[in-house]
Amino acid sequence: MIIPSIDIEGGRAVKRVMGRRGHYVFVGDPIALAERFKKASLVHVVDLDGAEAGRPVNVAVVEKVAEVLGRRCQLGGGVRSEEALRWALSICRVAVVGTMPFKQPELFQMLAAKYGDRLAASLDVRQGRVAVEGWREAAASVEEALNILRRFGKLAAVIVTAVDVEGTGAGFVGFDVAPLRDVAERIYYAGGIKSCRDVQTALNAGFDGVIVGYALYRGDLGNCADF
Repeated sequence: MIIPSIDIEGGRAVKRVMGRRGHYVFVGDPIALAERFKKASLVHVVDLDGAEAGRPVNVAVVEKVAEVLGRRCQLGGGVRSEEALRWALSICRVAVVGTMPFKQPELFQMLAAKYGDRLAASLDVRQGRVAVEGWREAAASVEEALNILRRFGKLAAVIVTAVDVEGTGAGFVGFDVAPLRDVAERIYYAGGIKSCRDVQTALNAGFDGVIVGYALYRGDLGNCADF
């Protein structure tokens, strides 16, 4: 399963290198990308400004993208309150949270009990540690993060992002999927994907899907993606 990614900053679709603002390999129109990816069963949408601000920022653009996609999206970036979560779930099938489980565990416990089958946790791994607050702060080791997530019951999905290779085309970074199976129904990978071979390697490693941005924009997955 290939999941197209649309990352939004300042109303534009961008692909940052290793998550760094101002370092881009792509800048484009998020609505045009949404039109292109309408055939996908699921699209990963991130409000990058929201992730840094701690609340949704690119609201109008995100809502338009979700409308074009027919709500076949999972939305993250600044989802750190019940209000933001309810908004995300009103326009997309799944809400993606990265910071909340680690910085607001009591709130997340309550929300997971209510919405767990529509929640995805994002493990954004940089230099072996899970980053939060828009990838600006290290919260825990991967093992510690998994122990924290196990407290909340089974979620809809976990997304593992290899931040160190995000936007670089450096290829798939190996990750042990097995410990994630008691945390979520589905496990997705993101970061560094460059070719169909990378996609297949990630699927062979046990991931249920691969989130891809720049390689799709460039047309590098023509043999394994029809959008």
